[in-house]
Amino acid sequence: MRRQNAARPENGDPTALPSGLIDHKEPLTTISRSQGKPPTESDNSIPISNERRWFHWHESGTSKADKKLIFKLDWFLLSFSCLYFFIKQLDGNNISNAYVSGMKEELGFGPGNELSWMNTYFNIGQIVGGPLSNLALTVIRPRFWLPGCLVAWSLFVLFLFKCNTASEFYGLRFCIGFFESAAWPGVQYVLGCWYRKSEMARRSGLFVMSGVLGQMFSGYLQSALFTGMEGKGGMSSWRWLFIFDFVLAVPVAIYGIIFYPDTPENTTAFYLSESERQRARARIEEEGRTPVGKMDRTVFTRILTSWQLYTFSLGYAFWTLTCGSYVTQYFSIWLKSLNIYSVPQINNIPTALGAVNFFFMLTSGFVADKIGRRGPVCFAVGCLLTFCFAVFTAWPASRHLKMAAFILSGCYGCYTPLLAGWVNSSCGGDQQLRAFTLAFMVSLGQAVVIPFQQLQFPSGEAPTFTRTHGWVSGLCFVIILTLWTGFGIESVEWLVGRKEKGKSVIVDEPNNDV
Repeated sequence: MRRQNAARPENGDPTALPSGLIDHKEPLTTISRSQGKPPTESDNSIPISNERRWFHWHESGTSKADKKLIFKLDWFLLSFSCLYFFIKQLDGNNISNAYVSGMKEELGFGPGNELSWMNTYFNIGQIVGGPLSNLALTVIRPRFWLPGCLVAWSLFVLFLFKCNTASEFYGLRFCIGFFESAAWPGVQYVLGCWYRKSEMARRSGLFVMSGVLGQMFSGYLQSALFTGMEGKGGMSSWRWLFIFDFVLAVPVAIYGIIFYPDTPENTTAFYLSESERQRARARIEEEGRTPVGKMDRTVFTRILTSWQLYTFSLGYAFWTLTCGSYVTQYFSIWLKSLNIYSVPQINNIPTALGAVNFFFMLTSGFVADKIGRRGPVCFAVGCLLTFCFAVFTAWPASRHLKMAAFILSGCYGCYTPLLAGWVNSSCGGDQQLRAFTLAFMVSLGQAVVIPFQQLQFPSGEAPTFTRTHGWVSGLCFVIILTLWTGFGIESVEWLVGRKEKGKSVIVDEPNNDV
């Protein structure tokens, strides 16, 4: 009698129960790749863990050889990824800090919704550049492409210090967005090439958390520059912010060119031995994620007929339509409108939102890996986010309640690593599908939020958006996001898996012929 498997690998059989629901009571063994020999600690065996701890960096039973390999990947691959995204978010958030630190008054901005248009042109650049960049990663070595994009957008950030008109900001923000579009989907794609499914969520979370630190650091940096660099060299402190951001980016780009390991198929990293390179490829193959896609005429057919492209792109679009990524801007504008906080305080207080973001990214990744599912985590976070947007919609008289809602809304950020890890695991070995889906869902999200942000969340109406009913529409999309990521994606994955299983199952009937 065939025993039904209770564990569902994230890219295996979606019709079975999730792996997080396995009752690990009976001791399990380690399957050695050396026939006839018991597994040893140094053997590159396939560990089957009988228990998962809530806070863990390695899966239980991981061999010493694999731990050494993972340590090298964390030290070089993950470290550059985190530094890269730190700079990306630092450069993406600097415009908000500059706006509330003297730029608005010096250049006469405000009534024309200039800050919203700066966001819009940045988003247009990301829409155009995202899919092209990630497809380029499948044919160009990442250690050249990603640092090259970093240098390019950092140069345009530097040029911002010379801007005096809104149109100059718009053009440069488009260029920054175009090259920055390589950052999030590109690094997520490379991480998915090296790490196993059970390792992805917490490392993806750590990667995105570095961006949160970048956002927080931007506020602290602008605060320090306002105190120490205001008027130096005949320039306002907000202009110095763009110069310092460029200086910080240069060593990160150099580090990436030297130490980034590319992908397991083409790596020439000097710190990986030949056996470690082979083991890196084998680790992914053991999960059924052997690279199968090719950059040929079938690539668009494979992509356009996949369920992943539409399911995850829809989820990311709901995420952006909440306009939660702009809450930090609205928080700063609200603090400034109270006329009770200094410029350093206006830059420093919103970093508490980043601290909440950091906490939720850390814990959500560990919980998702523990239970083997992302849907319940997305639903729980969505419930908290619904409360925050309900407060924004009501806009009560209590300043402390609004302050708490703004800070707690930082939980919003953990959706990105959860969705990215989900894409990496569900696309299996099809590199082009995985790369394009990661990039396209970002581009689609930016595309739909452009008109929505202009109509519902114009900066001239901040922070209440009473006339445009911005917070009301944001609350509606938060509810949709909560339901889709909490139940919808898993349902689609299960239905598609059941359909594919029905096509592939071969029923073996006994031979009754005599």
